[in-house]
Amino acid sequence: MAEGERDQVLAEFQAFTALEDIDTCIQILETNDWNLMRAVNSVMPGSDGGLSPTGREPPPSGFEDISPPPYSASSPDNDNNIADSRAFFDPSSASECNVAIPSTSNSSPKRRHPGGGPRPRMLNFKVEYRDQNFYFNVGDNEKIGKVKELLSQKIGVSPEKQSLRGWSTRKTRVEDDKILRDLHLPKENTLFLLTPDVSNPTLVKPTVDVEMESLTEALNRTYALHINFTENGEVRHYKLNMPGSKTIGEVKSDVYALTNLPARHQIWTGWPDSAKNDDSMTIGCCGLNYPIHNLELTKANIITRPKKVPFNEVVQEIEISDDDDDDLNPMEDDMFDHDDIPSRGRPTPLMPESVNDEVEALEHFTKEFRERYGETHPVFYVGSLEDAIKEALNGKAKDRKLLAVYLHHDGSILSNVFCSQILCSDSVVNYLSSNFITWAWDMTHETNCARLITMATRHFGNVVAGQIRCLKPEQLPMLLVISRARATNEVIDMIPGSVTLDELMTRLIHDSESFQQQQRIDIQDEEEREARDTIRREQEEAFKESLAADRKKVEEQRLQQEMEIKKQEEEERQRREEEERKMAIQQSAALQIPEEPPESSKEAVARLRFRTPTGDVKLRRFRASEPLRNVLFYLTSEGFHIEDYKILTTFPRRDISQLDEMKTLEELKLYPQETLILEEK
Repeated sequence: MAEGERDQVLAEFQAFTALEDIDTCIQILETNDWNLMRAVNSVMPGSDGGLSPTGREPPPSGFEDISPPPYSASSPDNDNNIADSRAFFDPSSASECNVAIPSTSNSSPKRRHPGGGPRPRMLNFKVEYRDQNFYFNVGDNEKIGKVKELLSQKIGVSPEKQSLRGWSTRKTRVEDDKILRDLHLPKENTLFLLTPDVSNPTLVKPTVDVEMESLTEALNRTYALHINFTENGEVRHYKLNMPGSKTIGEVKSDVYALTNLPARHQIWTGWPDSAKNDDSMTIGCCGLNYPIHNLELTKANIITRPKKVPFNEVVQEIEISDDDDDDLNPMEDDMFDHDDIPSRGRPTPLMPESVNDEVEALEHFTKEFRERYGETHPVFYVGSLEDAIKEALNGKAKDRKLLAVYLHHDGSILSNVFCSQILCSDSVVNYLSSNFITWAWDMTHETNCARLITMATRHFGNVVAGQIRCLKPEQLPMLLVISRARATNEVIDMIPGSVTLDELMTRLIHDSESFQQQQRIDIQDEEEREARDTIRREQEEAFKESLAADRKKVEEQRLQQEMEIKKQEEEERQRREEEERKMAIQQSAALQIPEEPPESSKEAVARLRFRTPTGDVKLRRFRASEPLRNVLFYLTSEGFHIEDYKILTTFPRRDISQLDEMKTLEELKLYPQETLILEEK
């Protein structure tokens, strides 16, 4: 093939896969005899390329892989190419070094274990149990029972009563006699220990350098970190006071702010062995000296990128020494860092580093995603994750939708292929728009990844956050499907970017159907609850109306009683005034009555007998020459007011109170005597 044709194939391969490393692209094309389709298929999702021994990423721990088996070519040529690509992308080396190292027949043999077999690969285990974390380093030639034996020494629970969960394997349970190597585990593993048959185990105090009474006490301590930073022969001293709850990764970020030295270029001396490879561990749990711990920091030597290897030269396999078998030196990792290499059309990041405003970050993500992959793409929700959850899952049951969280990483080979060929296909876009609320996040930068883990912990719990924390760039992109069950948010599916279009649609449809079944139940429950609430409201309204009527009736009775009381008081007042008036009239009348003539008086005297309504008889003598008015004054002074009584003679019957009161008694024929009857009017 001519040189110009190879350049054209190389350019098309880079444009399609978004791979920037020219050497890696040339090696892949060389492996596939510069056949563009074969080379692309070797890194395509679902192909049997160099992504994993099965052609797909294993599902995250705690989730069962239900995706269909990957497509496998049947032609001999394809089998040979697949075998070559597997040899080129060794899974174990790719997962640990983040770089593909080709193997050739002339490469030097790997070191062998003294027992004759291959040297065991050391695996790091973090086991969470009842608010405590236990850390172990176990060779992959050991059995699972070995992990349980180590745990038994820590917690005092026999291995047969232990149930370990969280294995990154398709099986939900694994047997104790299973070899760890056969599980194809990653180097870093987080497991969860359950002891359902043990109620209150007596935990053996962890053997760490620092003595603490409890995890809470360690996290609440303040550690003084004395850091000696050496750069260009100059030593600078830093004294940092850090709470025990701060992670090692956060300490490195804080040091980056002080020294302007990125975490990937920091070489540390003084961290405990259990914390060297786990930046998510808190400093209170990793075994630091308390209260002061000394650390040494130097800058990694950034080696320039090696020259391009000619096509006819064989790339020798890197021999890893016993000391560096598990962890590559940061200096070697920097050999493959592209930050110091001029970029060839590197796209703008989907999300800026150190996001402060989630809304602005999602707007930037949507804009850059559209520029990369065209106008046909999922409609990403622009807002915080909390708002997206409320929009999708917290409304009425009939209005709810599944929440799809798309996790992107520009450092993954699959990202460009998955987005351009699968996620932005018409069928996926239409289905997501109709049945999902789609929210996205870019995990390319460490700060954004840490922010996502914090949000996941708050909204989905520690298990999901731990699974996201364990994701490596080559395991992305990923689509999380989130539903709501029993008033909690639940991740029901984690779909890796290695799926094919058919597999993705199958899993989305399956998740949607399961959600719709639960949604119908929720709608029925909600309708029944609303019916009960309606009845309760009607009863409450009827009770309120009855109570209001009773209150109104009581109020009317109270007002009526008050009116009656006021009326009685008014009548009583009038009665008293009337009595006072009559009493005044009586007193005035008594003053105007002449004295009664004596028995021996020689004047003409009229003897009058007054018979009261009560039957009493009163006798009074008056001079015959006195006017009738004096008689009326007398009766008034005795309490018989003329306005209230009639004064009647016996025969002929007449009312003398109606006669002329100025006439004398003699003129009125009341002399010499007369009986007068008092009768109430």
